[in-house]
Amino acid sequence: MKILSFTIRHAMFEDLMCERRLARVFQVEDLGHERDHYQIIALVREQDLDAVVERASDRPVPVEWPKK
Repeated sequence: MKILSFTIRHAMFEDLMCERRLARVFQVEDLGHERDHYQIIALVREQDLDAVVERASDRPVPVEWPKK
């Protein structure tokens, strides 16, 4: 499992949540309706990594959580 940070459109985030692709969501920041994106920090299982990469608006990057 990896903790990743990524930006994603609202609809794609909903898809990942419905498909249970995110093991745990630590932080969700709404970037606004005009941008139609969230900034997410989530725990992702290895088998779900490709699905997250496909739907993310940018390349997910590993992060340390909690932030120090």
